[in-house]
Amino acid sequence: MRVKGEWIQWDPEINFKNIHGAMGVFEIADDSKKTIYIGHAGGDSPFGIRGELYRVFGFPPGSENWNWTHPQAEEIPSELRDQARYYRYEVNHQYYSRWIESLTRYQEDFGDLPQINNLDEIEQPPKLGKYNWKSEDAK
Repeated sequence: MRVKGEWIQWDPEINFKNIHGAMGVFEIADDSKKTIYIGHAGGDSPFGIRGELYRVFGFPPGSENWNWTHPQAEEIPSELRDQARYYRYEVNHQYYSRWIESLTRYQEDFGDLPQINNLDEIEQPPKLGKYNWKSEDAK
């Protein structure tokens, strides 16, 4: 099962308090709302999903005055930041298993991982299983 929920367009003016700081999984999409990356925010992700989304989309001007920041904010492939326009997420404390499940489902539906998940500098999942059926949202 892929990450559920409506796509939300990234707004650099968003109040960061409106994004969960919890662990979970998230999908990033391009202009056409095609998933280009499936990521996770785990116990070692500063500020959880909030921190990972800001890491992907970039911190806005003035954020240097915030009382928090992501220490690896610039360690993100430029291809991801350049194409990222939408996101959706799911709070889940079993984030790693849910991340593997989301990647497996995507690979089964579309024949490969999302474009950015195939880059060498992105965390690679273990060998993924097979479901041998496609989900309803496979297009």
